[in-house]
Amino acid sequence: MSFLLSRGSVLPVIIALATQIAVALTLASIQVAAPTIAHDIQLETRWIGPFVAGCYVAAMAVSLIAGRVVLKYDSVRASQASLVSAAIGALLFSTSWNPAMLASMVFYGAAIGLVVPASSQLIARHASSRELPLAMSLGQAGMTVGRLVAGLVVPTMAILADWSDTLIAAAVAALALAVILEGAHRPLEPASMRYHRLARRHAMAPLTLFRDYPDLRRLAFASVAFAGAQLSLVVYLVAYLHEEAGLTLTVAGFAFALAQTAGIASRFVIGALAASSGRPRMVLAGIGLAMAVSMAGASVLSPGWPTGLILLGAILLGSVAMSWNGLMFAEVIRSAGREHAAVASSAISLVTFLGLIIGPALFGGLLALGGGYGHGFLAFATLVALASVAIIGQPRLVTNSAK
Repeated sequence: MSFLLSRGSVLPVIIALATQIAVALTLASIQVAAPTIAHDIQLETRWIGPFVAGCYVAAMAVSLIAGRVVLKYDSVRASQASLVSAAIGALLFSTSWNPAMLASMVFYGAAIGLVVPASSQLIARHASSRELPLAMSLGQAGMTVGRLVAGLVVPTMAILADWSDTLIAAAVAALALAVILEGAHRPLEPASMRYHRLARRHAMAPLTLFRDYPDLRRLAFASVAFAGAQLSLVVYLVAYLHEEAGLTLTVAGFAFALAQTAGIASRFVIGALAASSGRPRMVLAGIGLAMAVSMAGASVLSPGWPTGLILLGAILLGSVAMSWNGLMFAEVIRSAGREHAAVASSAISLVTFLGLIIGPALFGGLLALGGGYGHGFLAFATLVALASVAIIGQPRLVTNSAK
């Protein structure tokens, strides 16, 4: 099992990773600093939920055209546009002026909607078929890493400076990276009329891809289920461990950090395993089934469980629930073809954002109806298990084909 990438794919993976980290940091800074922001502008902390949902609604709209944008202007230019858009969103929000803060949702949505198709097309263009699962697993880890960095850095920065200054710093970092990427444009994105023609051809994409590729429909179902389960875990895990398992907030927060870290680390192993086995679809299905089993196990959590066992469970749960994204997009590219990488990634991003919006809402609805956290985790475990079985289809062996 190799953890090494070919020389030609290293720089595209680094660019995809850095771009996603920078974009995620601008939005995650708001989420992490939400209590401080709410106190300063005299709002209730619960405003953060509708705000983030609004960003994802905007991202869904942008996803409809993101593939064409990437193909027409190339992936490096689209990555730069994503960074600039995220910076504008952060700067608008930092003003504390309500209309500007609302307008920032549009720019955040544009950044989120563009960054994944741009990263996918860039990696797909330079990685070989054999290493694509590993390259995508690493490149698509940036959003998770960005949120983790925000959780570690933003609280301290908000104390030492101010939450608005923290957002400005994140915006400056995103703009600086956009300038740096200009040097990578010419060597990584030579002119290609083939991609320009594809951009014109896919006027109705990504919706037509779901019609033309049955594999994408199965992957779309899985992406909605996996994304909904993952964000429900992110939103409710700390509260569940505190209220149901009796852990202190400090220990519950530590368990959440362990889960996030495990999810990042496991991407390396999962990507390498999928690449070396030649059966990435089966590996993806296995990750989904492991997620279902882990969530089902978490549903029976009780105060009598030892803290060490709970922390171990959080690590196992995070390692499977927060590591599937890169492998999913690798399978999307393999199913639709490299020339459709940007458009197909836009299609899956569209339904993934839908899962991110409705997943926590459904989980919260179960709680509002009187069900416990355990019932919510069990319900999502069932959904994820069904989706995992559905995506298997007829798995194809990946060959060592040329780029």
